[in-house]
Amino acid sequence: MHFRYLAYTVDHGVVRGRLEAGDESEARSEIVSRGYKPLRVWPAWKLPSIDDLFPSLFQVRAGELIRFSKVLATILSSGGSLAKALALLEAESRNRTMRRTLASVRASLDEGASFSEALAQHPGVFDALFVSVVEVGEYTGHLAPALGQMAEMLERGRQARQKAIQTMMYPLAIVGLSVVTLGVLMAVALPPLLTVFDQMGAETPALTRAAVSMVGGLDRSYPFIIVAVGFATGLALAARRFRRTRMWLDRALARVPVLGPLVLAGELSRFCRTMAMLMEAGVPLATALNLGISGSKNLAVREALIEAEESLLSGHGLTDALVRCPVLPRMFVELVRIGEETNSLQRTMDDAAESYEKDFERSIDTFVGVLEPASTLAVGLIVGFIAFSMFVPIYSSLSALD
Repeated sequence: MHFRYLAYTVDHGVVRGRLEAGDESEARSEIVSRGYKPLRVWPAWKLPSIDDLFPSLFQVRAGELIRFSKVLATILSSGGSLAKALALLEAESRNRTMRRTLASVRASLDEGASFSEALAQHPGVFDALFVSVVEVGEYTGHLAPALGQMAEMLERGRQARQKAIQTMMYPLAIVGLSVVTLGVLMAVALPPLLTVFDQMGAETPALTRAAVSMVGGLDRSYPFIIVAVGFATGLALAARRFRRTRMWLDRALARVPVLGPLVLAGELSRFCRTMAMLMEAGVPLATALNLGISGSKNLAVREALIEAEESLLSGHGLTDALVRCPVLPRMFVELVRIGEETNSLQRTMDDAAESYEKDFERSIDTFVGVLEPASTLAVGLIVGFIAFSMFVPIYSSLSALD
């Protein structure tokens, strides 16, 4: 928050100013540290900036973090200093949020903070996993390799998301084009044909009347349809904010025949990759498990892993903790058991991540393989109905002329 203040100076003069602080108490402490005696401190209201109004336009994307990690790892491994590397990255970045963040990180370093402490002040850019990896790298003296591992993991996640988006583009394009075609047939081609048909005095077939009724109904009620769709969308988004509702939705999603394996494969590949990277960096198992849980998006999977974490902290082995979670696949638990018994858990997690990433790709292909023919069939039936309802009156008219 921004605050304005009125304060006495040491020579009993009056000074006005403005500062940024978490609350009024922190603002008063800052004023005292500057050598002033605060008389009055109050919030300074300001118009929201474009960053506040549209935060998604300026948020730091995965690509920016990958570039940051790779360049910083390269400079540090070549013997360059951290301060110069951050200055270079700040100057070269095209993202205004990233530039401001790096400027703040450099200022924190100048004040004596460690690199991980400086990054932790910006959780919107650097999450807990990123900060922990940097902290371990600082502690072990292997910051450059740690950043390289982080860049590799971020790159894998981005590639998985891009593949999912690219794979979904084709069926979505088919559905979109079919909807446009359907709209043109119903709104443009059908009404003039009916006018001609009425002028001829012929009876309109029942199929055509049904199509006309559907067009008329949509034409009269489209404002209500738009409002209903908007309301349903808003209600669904609001429901996701309630933990109990989101838990129910995520559990139901995990049980859907085609989507369930896709969700579980994505969650477990991310979890295993995070665990493998952290254990390779020397992070304790309990801490690695906690950070792996923080990266989970599905609340049902996260709750299962949290229960496993609590069991682990109670003195049980990781396998004994995971076996109590019914949402986790049996094969995953057995892989962890083998890794614990052979003292190669980090390698097992790495191999499991590779396996689940391939399962994720296969699940996407399976989902699209089901979606494409289903969407094509559904749209084809609707378009065929409209087209057939147009050809029936034409055929009837020609028969009447004969």
